[in-house]
Amino acid sequence: MTNTEPAVQFDKWTAFSVIAAALRKKVHLPLGRIKIYPNAYIVFVAEPGIARKSQAINFGLDFLASIPDIITSADAITKEALLDDLENCAVDEIMPDGKNFRHSSLNIVSKEFESFLGQKKENTKMLVLLTDLFDCAEIPWKYRTKNSGTNIIPSVFINLLAATTPDSLASSLPPTAVGGGLASRVLFIWADGKKKKVPRPFMTKEEFELKELLIKDLYVISRLVGKYEMTEDCCKHWDEWYYAYEEQDKDRLCNDPSFNGWYSRKPMYALKIAMLCAASRSDSLEITWELIQEAMEELEEIEQSMGKVFTSIGKSTVTSEVDLVLKIIEQRGCLTEKALMSLIWRDIDSDKFDNVISTAMRTGRVVRSYAGPNGEKGNIWYYSQSRQKLT
Repeated sequence: MTNTEPAVQFDKWTAFSVIAAALRKKVHLPLGRIKIYPNAYIVFVAEPGIARKSQAINFGLDFLASIPDIITSADAITKEALLDDLENCAVDEIMPDGKNFRHSSLNIVSKEFESFLGQKKENTKMLVLLTDLFDCAEIPWKYRTKNSGTNIIPSVFINLLAATTPDSLASSLPPTAVGGGLASRVLFIWADGKKKKVPRPFMTKEEFELKELLIKDLYVISRLVGKYEMTEDCCKHWDEWYYAYEEQDKDRLCNDPSFNGWYSRKPMYALKIAMLCAASRSDSLEITWELIQEAMEELEEIEQSMGKVFTSIGKSTVTSEVDLVLKIIEQRGCLTEKALMSLIWRDIDSDKFDNVISTAMRTGRVVRSYAGPNGEKGNIWYYSQSRQKLT
């Protein structure tokens, strides 16, 4: 939809998530001894109110609601309730070979990802659960409950679409999870701003007609069953690319070491996205090299800004506060300590300030001076790197 405000990349990846939710575990791509399923963990990240994360997700939910077979979990949920949802959504599917296939395909949508995960002190179990379920193992998934003994969930499929801010992500994702675990399985989609300003986002007649066509296409996608196959040419090119691919390539688009684990899973995501691209075009269960190239282009587009996602996460207890101080000083060029404190006192008290400003200065981006820009004395001044002044 063009007459909306969400960032273009949020619209695009909402569409990918909706297609994945519609496909469920009814399709897969065999890769030797393993099977690749079209689920994805997609998380939108932007500053509050900047890129209309929730609006994009709401548009996606509107489409999902048109297909009753797609089961969506609650926005905020406990680990136990999530497992109950998985157990209750199990259905039987007749596969092309005539065999019965029982699976539990669940779509998770959360406009506040931190609420879904919970706070750092409490969310370890949810982080581990989502990490374990990501690969959509073939064997039934077992878990123990306090009152019912051991429960069994048949063939799990989890698809996730969520939104958060850098600070909220820092409040729910511990530093130990960055670089591996759940974070290495997530496609973080960053946006700096809206697509455009739309004071009255009404739908045109053409957009209503397009929506109806898209719902019909989504229904067709939701009926697909079976396995995708790479063409012979695709197999040849895939093997060549995979042998040449280097996870730790010094020239990769995102050099943040926090994404080392993510790069080890990039080939898998290329295949997942290729399946979604294929489903969006036709009901043919064929993967061409062109589809994989398209998927890689989509991934490379988000790689360029992935490093901005973890600006508030780190092993330091003052990471977000240092980032805040640096932003203020760099925006102002220079200001007194008193002026700086008047801006940050709600977030940083005087006891913590010394640690924060000392850390900021050691980055080399800030310098302290006892003279103002016009030589005035009597105050402590802080200058950004572009306006550094030493006395």
